[in-house]
Amino acid sequence: MRLAVAVAVAAVLIVTAPAASAQVTPLTVVHSERVPFGDGTLTASFTDWPIRAGRSLDFTFEPSGGIEGRTGTVRAIAPSGQPRALGIVGLDGEPDMKLRRHPQARHAWGLDVVALPEEGRWRFEFTVHGPSGVTTATLPITAGPAPGPPMALSWTVGMIPWAAALLVLARRWTRARKQAVLAWSD
Repeated sequence: MRLAVAVAVAAVLIVTAPAASAQVTPLTVVHSERVPFGDGTLTASFTDWPIRAGRSLDFTFEPSGGIEGRTGTVRAIAPSGQPRALGIVGLDGEPDMKLRRHPQARHAWGLDVVALPEEGRWRFEFTVHGPSGVTTATLPITAGPAPGPPMALSWTVGMIPWAAALLVLARRWTRARKQAVLAWSD
């Protein structure tokens, strides 16, 4: 009986798992910016607007004429003037991030679930290699203040229960130690 149930469950998982994982939810774009890009435009789209520091969102970048036959990089310049690698694309630490297809919008390049860590004016510098040569574009974006209370206040409030638990544990440990010492001295 158990074997039959296990085989039935395995069969259902094998049949339904590929179909469930193949369905990608479409990207909900709420704002787009167009920047001059060679003889065309580069459309940058965002899943959240206005952009806030520390808040995750998706970016897509699509040059007029599409991305077929083109490769490129993007460099994010922080408000401090330093290049920053962002998201999973930037895990190698290189400031020039290779433009890859967005997992939910395969027709465009993109950065998936990225948060701009600093408040202020960011610059995205694009370099695209295509049939007509090398084309560059710069997209300025302003990231507003991070949502919610300041980080120090959030951490302080979040640590209060842990500090109370630590005090209770320390008190119980000292009581147990006193009782153990008294028991040995009899």
